[in-house]
Amino acid sequence: MPKKSCVAIDHEIEILQAQIAILKRREDDFVRILEDMARLRDSVKAEQVALASQVTELESQRNPINWLPSELLIQIFVSVTEDNDSDTSAGLAYNSSPVIISHVCRRWRKLAFATSILWSRVSFRSRKWLTSPVCAFINRSGSSLLDLTFSPPPYHVDDTDAAEDEWHASESLLLTLSTHLSRVRSITFECTSSASMRHIVEVLIDHLHELKSLRSLDLSFASLAPCFAGTPLLVLDELGRGTLPDTPSILTYLRLQQLPPRVISPSLLRSVQTLELSFPQRRSQRPPQYILRMSHMHHFLSFIPELQDLVLVETTPLRDVVLEERSEGQTVDNRFTVVAPLELSKLRSLTWKFAYPRDVYTFMSFFGMPTLERWEILIANSPTKRNDVGSLRGNHWQEPDSFIQAEPLGGALSMTTLKDLCVSCQDGDSLISSLRQFFFPVLEQLEFAYAGKCPPNCDHKHPLPRLDYVFRDPRLPHLTHFTLSHHDVFTGPHIIDADINTKQHVDVALESVQTVFARAQPAASSMLMKAQKDVPSVVSTVLGRKIRPLKKPRMASPRGGPSSPAKPDTMQNSHGTPSTLIPIEEALRPVRIACVDVDDCPQITEDEALLLEEFGTVVVYR
Repeated sequence: MPKKSCVAIDHEIEILQAQIAILKRREDDFVRILEDMARLRDSVKAEQVALASQVTELESQRNPINWLPSELLIQIFVSVTEDNDSDTSAGLAYNSSPVIISHVCRRWRKLAFATSILWSRVSFRSRKWLTSPVCAFINRSGSSLLDLTFSPPPYHVDDTDAAEDEWHASESLLLTLSTHLSRVRSITFECTSSASMRHIVEVLIDHLHELKSLRSLDLSFASLAPCFAGTPLLVLDELGRGTLPDTPSILTYLRLQQLPPRVISPSLLRSVQTLELSFPQRRSQRPPQYILRMSHMHHFLSFIPELQDLVLVETTPLRDVVLEERSEGQTVDNRFTVVAPLELSKLRSLTWKFAYPRDVYTFMSFFGMPTLERWEILIANSPTKRNDVGSLRGNHWQEPDSFIQAEPLGGALSMTTLKDLCVSCQDGDSLISSLRQFFFPVLEQLEFAYAGKCPPNCDHKHPLPRLDYVFRDPRLPHLTHFTLSHHDVFTGPHIIDADINTKQHVDVALESVQTVFARAQPAASSMLMKAQKDVPSVVSTVLGRKIRPLKKPRMASPRGGPSSPAKPDTMQNSHGTPSTLIPIEEALRPVRIACVDVDDCPQITEDEALLLEEFGTVVVYR
């Protein structure tokens, strides 16, 4: 092959380079076309996504829940989060409600993350510590006030591994929240080990100045007999400090269950308005344990000047003090400290559940309640012997550990402001022995309820004692509402078969109620009968009248002259309470019932109810 010259080679190179340039331009055209096609493809995809979103939006409008505005949905989410206990049933360590809400749809998830209050309930319900859920809730809560709940599953007090896990979880939780204490609004802390309780008590003492937003505090033990071995909770006495820190407090609700009250700082107690104490009777003799004594409670309540509602659940303090003013029949024992009755000047409501009959008067005598308006009490049957320590309990002076020996009745208390009294009991004897030493001169509403558990095939025969057996002064001149629940009422001075809880003629039932309150002139009155589902009927009477004595008592003239009629409101009896003497002929005259409303009461038929129209009574049957 002949050898090419340099000119020929250069010419061929120029031709090839020209072809390469043409191909390069064609490649650039292809790239430009592909880019245009990609942009067209992306625009088509974007249009598809927009159309699909519109379809989803239109389909979502089929559900009425999506018609609601975002503001209303947020309120619903918050309400569900506050009321739903699905986290407990699901066995999760945290509050699962906001998490579930955020996984429903894109809109709900966006609203959930934008609502900080939805994540403000920081709860931990496990003994195994998990950092991530607690931190996630704290971070998503923003600047909202926090509601802290620590409630791991209970366990046996001898399970050391479970106690160690609970101790570690409580310590880690409080350490995680240490920089957010100023945002804590409520604390609910329930544990089994006293070592775990020690953590929250130390936080309340050492970081009291940081808890500026704390409004509710609930400290309780899950076990019935917590052991305080190895902790200073039994000897710690914040109430006995000489100088009190000047720390403002807005705490209004306090609940203590089996925790010594003196571990709470007095600075927290200044603003408490609602107090709930629960100290069930010991079922174990395992030492060391805490025993609530009257001296502890008397001293503790003296630091709560704003107390308005007091709730006692299975709480009767052991009496280790005596009153400075002896009532008739009392015997003073020099072994016990003498105290003066503590006045709870702002207390308006008292709820006492599971009180023993003989402890009621003694407990009430230690406190003055000049503004008490409502008293609700559940009276339990008295045990024959208590397994308490040798201290005074209730009225028992001769043998402190025995329930049989009791101090003679020492006097009576006049509840001069009480208007609403609700008493639940298991038998008539406990009802009589509980209220016999009280006067109720201005009582307006009275309710008696049977609280016992009926055995199978029970005929619900729970007779209501005569009011003159129950009350020291049964006349109750201002009474306007009377409610019976699960009790039998009988007519006349003799007991006959007239059971309100069973099917009977209505006129007999109403005659029974009239006989119980037969003491005033006929007046416009009404009566309401209701039957709760699957339980005996509840009968309520509304008596619209006031009792006025027909005769005015005569009092000696201050100058020694003839006696003059006294005003009814200045009459005093031997106990220093206003007297409302009523002549016997007026007391035996029943009150006329003007209207009877029978609502959802299967024990009374419509024909039986309409029989009352013969007596001029208006009957409403529904």
